[in-house]
Amino acid sequence: METSILFIITGMVLMGVGIWFLMPKLMLTIYKSESDFEKTMDKLKDAIDATGEWKVTKEFDFQKNIQDAGHGKIEKVGSIAICNPGYAALILKEEPNRKVTSIMPLTIGIYENKRKQVYVSELNIKLMGMMFGGTIAKVMNIAGKDVKNIIASAIKKQ
Repeated sequence: METSILFIITGMVLMGVGIWFLMPKLMLTIYKSESDFEKTMDKLKDAIDATGEWKVTKEFDFQKNIQDAGHGKIEKVGSIAICNPGYAALILKEEPNRKVTSIMPLTIGIYENKRKQVYVSELNIKLMGMMFGGTIAKVMNIAGKDVKNIIASAIKKQ
């Protein structure tokens, strides 16, 4: 009996450690862009507009904000907040789902490293949605596919 309990506890600890180290890789997807920062940002905005359903709600320039606040210079870093009003309506019309407004709108990150290589990052929206289930999971699954398509069309070499 004691051995069984020890194996169960050991298994739970190992699973917890595994999840702890695996989650960051599962929650964020990083793509390498073939373009510079500004061109990548423009291509992303064009790809978002081209959907006809997704809207850019705000752009963030973290590099400028950090520098303006007196924290020194860093490489180019920003994000684009995007919303699909149709998807938002499907989620938010159900009152219990309104708790997810803290992760709305979705954002796409764009950053440059010291070697001037540009990357685009996204939250794994599908996985995030699965944690909530129901309508949220269904809509975020579709939204996740949309965002992946937007990014893919923006970072492809032209």
